[in-house]
Amino acid sequence: MKRLRNKYIKDERVKFISHLDLLRVFQRALRRADIKVAFSQGFNPHPKISFGPALIVGATTEGDYMDIDLEEDISPEEFRKKMNKVLPPGIEIVESYEVELNDALSTKIKAAEYILQVNVKKSIKYIQNKIEEFMRKDIIEIEKESKSGRKMVNIRPCILELKVIEEAEDYLKFYIKLKLEEGAPNPLHLLKALNDYLGNLFDIDSYKLHRKNMILE
Repeated sequence: MKRLRNKYIKDERVKFISHLDLLRVFQRALRRADIKVAFSQGFNPHPKISFGPALIVGATTEGDYMDIDLEEDISPEEFRKKMNKVLPPGIEIVESYEVELNDALSTKIKAAEYILQVNVKKSIKYIQNKIEEFMRKDIIEIEKESKSGRKMVNIRPCILELKVIEEAEDYLKFYIKLKLEEGAPNPLHLLKALNDYLGNLFDIDSYKLHRKNMILE
């Protein structure tokens, strides 16, 4: 058995498929490519495929990862080529390499970089100064759903970087770097907190989110 770690893209053409649908796409591609994937043991065996943290439906990515355990000795490059021949347009494996079987993807992913574009309702002067003020806060709270109900959570420790990279009359574009760990916020949580701080500046339902990269240890 061998484990291949794969970096893949999901573009605008398939941005509305769910994480579960994405899993099914890769399972179907493995069958069509006639690649012998390893299965778990027990009463309900399933292919040994593990993904990094799920992407928000409607977002795109050029840097997400998944691990696949295989029962055959196939090179990473051959695996990548065979899979890309059968994957649907909009999904492509751009990098594949072998890792140890005990090298769990979930323990390697530490952070992610995003580009977030959001429409604005009004112009605001000195926006970068406002962002810097926001980032100087020790506590940035959002309301999150948990097993015990809704609660306020401080997301500030998970925000590694936030800056405006493009400013237009009707939108702003941000670079965002967030920790990826259990309970960590996604960029829309951050956008909501920032919108509250800036006095309802954004049309938070009109956004484009792109994950540029997952940062592995």
